[in-house]
Amino acid sequence: MLRKEFNIRQKSYPIPIAVLISAANTYDCDIFIEYEQFKVNVKNYNEMKNGFDTHQPNQLFCFNGWDEAKAQQRITYLLTP
Repeated sequence: MLRKEFNIRQKSYPIPIAVLISAANTYDCDIFIEYEQFKVNVKNYNEMKNGFDTHQPNQLFCFNGWDEAKAQQRITYLLTP
């Protein structure tokens, strides 16, 4: 399992959740955002819509599966300037 924290406010424009969901769904690994005791599945629109806390700039993304490294690279590309 890979974990990486991202500052989602680094870019000059916000990334739509649909872009994150679409990118996550191209990989077979599980991708979650962890908050305290909660996990939000990045591949699930309803979970992202209701559980993705955009008020916190730092988000911990967790990648688990055989293509986790590629998924992490893609999310890193999307969230860093």
